[in-house]
Amino acid sequence: MQCDSDEEWTQPFLDEEDPLPNQICPYATSSEISIKNMLEISSIDSDDVVLDLGCGDGRIVIYAAKHYGIRGIGLDINPELIKTANENAKKEGVDHLVLFKVQDFANESFDFKLSTIGFLNNNQNNNNGKEKRIQLIYPTILTCYLIPRALKAIEPKVKKLIRENSCESTNHKSIRIATIVYPFERWQHINQDNSLKIFLYTKDSIDIIPKSLDSSNPIFI
Repeated sequence: MQCDSDEEWTQPFLDEEDPLPNQICPYATSSEISIKNMLEISSIDSDDVVLDLGCGDGRIVIYAAKHYGIRGIGLDINPELIKTANENAKKEGVDHLVLFKVQDFANESFDFKLSTIGFLNNNQNNNNGKEKRIQLIYPTILTCYLIPRALKAIEPKVKKLIRENSCESTNHKSIRIATIVYPFERWQHINQDNSLKIFLYTKDSIDIIPKSLDSSNPIFI
């Protein structure tokens, strides 16, 4: 679903109860301009690999594949949204670049190598002319549009992923993460887009003491 105005996309749609066990964030959509700026603030280029946490209908991963020709994966707990994401990727002609998985990323590990999900490197061939699996690499850009309680749930594992995996392990550059609307509670962003509420984090982001320790409210911070 595409939003037609800034007011429509700046808050998640919280008008329905969470329909799935362990779901910690309602389905929300973001505008194309916010996706574009999110990727640009992450200094995206053709060598990056995107991982979208809570991918919904897949629009962020699909946009990155369509406009930058890069690979990406989307994780979401809702199988119906994953089905829609796969359908959208096929319609946009980028289904060969992306993969969507049903996964409870808040409670399960997403610290995996992309070759384990079947991405292939078309530039590497064996003696029989067949494709070889790419070297094990991590995603280099993580994106998410999540409410505070969801960000709080994934913050420790995201910090660990970014801080413990160097440029050598990604075969590219330091891992970056960009969030829309809501920042992490205990982590200082290094860059931001004030107009669209986009926050960028890297291995250089430092831990901070939140202004308020109460993040139980899933709607407002």
